[in-house]
Amino acid sequence: MPQSYAFISYSRQDRALVDRLASALRHAGVHTWTDLENISAGQDWPKAIEAGLMNATALIYVSSKHSVGSAWMNSELQAFLDKSGRVIPIVIDDDGVSHLPLPLRRVQWADFRGPFEPALDVLLRGIRDLRDTTPVATPVAKSKGYLFISYADEDFEFVRELTAFLSTKEYAYWDFRESDRDYQADYTLELERVIKEAAGTLSIMSPEWKRSRATLQELHFSREVGTPVFLLKLKDPGPTLAIAGMTHIDFSKRDAGFAKLDSEMRRHRL
Repeated sequence: MPQSYAFISYSRQDRALVDRLASALRHAGVHTWTDLENISAGQDWPKAIEAGLMNATALIYVSSKHSVGSAWMNSELQAFLDKSGRVIPIVIDDDGVSHLPLPLRRVQWADFRGPFEPALDVLLRGIRDLRDTTPVATPVAKSKGYLFISYADEDFEFVRELTAFLSTKEYAYWDFRESDRDYQADYTLELERVIKEAAGTLSIMSPEWKRSRATLQELHFSREVGTPVFLLKLKDPGPTLAIAGMTHIDFSKRDAGFAKLDSEMRRHRL
């Protein structure tokens, strides 16, 4: 990334507007940072976000009905404010106005509820020092997003093999045991957001996995919110009511297991 750029903090449900915004900013000569365009396949998703956030010159906070109550976005905002960073809020619907985070209510915001171009002009005036004299080239997306990995600590060595595989499939990963963001966010609220936003959950089965309360909660929550779940049987956990009737991928033979996972991911259009 260049020395000066704007980090865009947004809800994935507002992706269409953010894509248009980032394109317009680049055309105006502003370098932007968004997750899919700047996090490479195989990278630890939260660590890459933290680096992108902490090195940004400014943060553009997209306030909407989807961002309301987002522990993730609030954590990004608080971390950026803690380093005395410059934040420019934009609002894209009425809920975005009424639920603008308290620290931003005294900051001038750009109103994107109406015509796009006038709102863009207001935003550009707030970040004029970030503009180059020529448009910024459109970047190629570096990843398709991330997959959430759920596992017991005892099975960490296999996770290394799994993340290498994900890199070949153009996915980054989110591993809560290794990916400690330390933004003082409530763990369970952030975990909910992470699983909801994931392209899928990879649940690594073993006797230790079965004894872990956290992994079973992650499994149940993934199914509840409709995030695709892939059960990877690393070691036989024995009869388990939580997965009764669910199919799994056998990893007793690694090559066959990864080939099957590849097939299942493609079947789910991942």
